[in-house]
Amino acid sequence: MPPVDQEVRVRAETLRGYAAELLVRADVPAADAALTAETLVESDLRNVTSHGTRALPRYLRSLRAGGTRPRPNVTTVREGPAFAVLDGDAGLGQVVAHRAMTRAIEIARRSGVGAVAVANSNHYGAAAYWVMMAADQGMIGVTTTNGGGKNMAAFGGAEPVVGNSPFAFAAPAREEPPIVLDMATGVVAQGKIAVAAMRGEKIPFGWGLTAEGEPTDDPTRATLVLPLGAKGYGLALMMDVLSGPLRGAVMSVRTGPFNLDGDARPPNAGHFFLALDVAQFTDLDAFKDEVDQATRAIRASRTQRGVERVYLPGEIEWNHKLERAKSGIPLHPAHAASLEEVGRELGAGPPPWR
Repeated sequence: MPPVDQEVRVRAETLRGYAAELLVRADVPAADAALTAETLVESDLRNVTSHGTRALPRYLRSLRAGGTRPRPNVTTVREGPAFAVLDGDAGLGQVVAHRAMTRAIEIARRSGVGAVAVANSNHYGAAAYWVMMAADQGMIGVTTTNGGGKNMAAFGGAEPVVGNSPFAFAAPAREEPPIVLDMATGVVAQGKIAVAAMRGEKIPFGWGLTAEGEPTDDPTRATLVLPLGAKGYGLALMMDVLSGPLRGAVMSVRTGPFNLDGDARPPNAGHFFLALDVAQFTDLDAFKDEVDQATRAIRASRTQRGVERVYLPGEIEWNHKLERAKSGIPLHPAHAASLEEVGRELGAGPPPWR
């Protein structure tokens, strides 16, 4: 990574405003633009650069090319007392996902459990955002997505057969941060390989393979992600079941490769959301108190030699958000330049950090 003095440090509200402006220029309604910008900047605040505004140029080019519809007509395909299936009409994944998780939460308020499957969507960004929506409402949230294509090998394989489907889970707490697990089923998310390429860094051997199936430490050649062992491959396959055939689509192995170019190809990404209303299972206050006590016990547990302390899932990202909310979000020069370039393409003026 270049020296800190080469980075551009931007206030979160400034970055949100610029991102939303670019989306509006791509014909996205103002409310949907603000929502999408919020989700991307939230990832930047949490230091999940791979799923933050770094991805915005690809989204914008897909909008302009016709692969993503700026004003989707999201419809309900079927529904029951505790579930719904939505068609995202090729809209921005964040817009579709927000409607789907909102629907899951509404259903859970009535039924205790709300499950929503989504067809015909796009990349929905960081999975953590959607499960934290549920945790904010005193619910347990679960989500996964197939991302719209295959980019990961089977365990021991050398060609793409499944998507690097993330799995995210969040549980609410009272005084402590919520427990938030957001993990790729591959060794690493594809976006982290792209971040390494942006920074001109090598990647560890074992992260990915070339198109020819050979190990590489060159992020520009690592087009195929390796699974997180046999267990990661198994999880990816089952997440693909929830994101594909459950909503009436094929599994990733029968689709094309993951779309990294932001072109006009229909993505047909699938998502799955689950909300569990804790208050209908048990006393919500007692549940939150137990999560708090468990969090403190884990944090206070004995560490291995050379380890300062242990963290709960999502706690490091939570701490990053607290720090960056005060000091601003550091943008790598290539990241800032890519936002400025796509802004020029859309007729926007210089970004506010210039």
